[in-house]
Amino acid sequence: MTTWIVLRAAGIGAYLMLFGSVAFGLVATSAPFGKRYAKQSGILIHQFLSTVGLVLLGVHIGGLLLDRYVRFTPRDVLVPGASTYRPFAVALGILGMYAMVMVLVSSWVRRRYSAKLWRRLHLAATPAFILALLHGLLAGADASRRWMYLLYVLTACIIVFLLVLRGMTVGLRPVRATQSSPSGPPRSRPPVPSSEPPRRSDPELPAPPVSLDPPPPDAPPLWSTGPVEAPPALVGAEVGEVRGDSAS
Repeated sequence: MTTWIVLRAAGIGAYLMLFGSVAFGLVATSAPFGKRYAKQSGILIHQFLSTVGLVLLGVHIGGLLLDRYVRFTPRDVLVPGASTYRPFAVALGILGMYAMVMVLVSSWVRRRYSAKLWRRLHLAATPAFILALLHGLLAGADASRRWMYLLYVLTACIIVFLLVLRGMTVGLRPVRATQSSPSGPPRSRPPVPSSEPPRRSDPELPAPPVSLDPPPPDAPPLWSTGPVEAPPALVGAEVGEVRGDSAS
């Protein structure tokens, strides 16, 4: 009884992890949502969900081999159509398992071949989810329960919506968010002092003109600190003008 419960829980968990992996992959590659995630972060989350789903799938298959109710053999869970228990539904699950393993392994060794080939192999993720969905609906022991049936319908609708959204934004590439550096934000360089003399900041005040003419002979010297007096001849001329004006 315990084995039957564990393998059912592992099967549902593997399905949910596969759903999360496919949904996150579609979101991360769509223009409206992909800019929120850095490329490296999206790959790590995608691989984590796929790896957890594969581990739960292994627990599900191991539970089927240990369970004594149906008595599956290794050939029944590895060869499509070899099982006598709902052969079509079990075959769909086996094909979905192979597609899931191919996508995950190709992600692990993606650096060994071109990115174009990796994208083509990665397209099998959506068919793997569809096969797992049909397998759960046709062969799952909990498919007749209302909550499980609603879970299948909800996850299927979300994937259909994301597929339509991805198809409408095929030509648009998402602007990825930059991944923050572990050492913090980059430090700004200190300003380099300039060897040029400072310039005038106010362009409306021009510098006074410099006269190149020699000073007059009766001009006071530049180093004089006392008051500047007018020449005597000029003072006498001014006094005479004042007297002439008063006499008239």
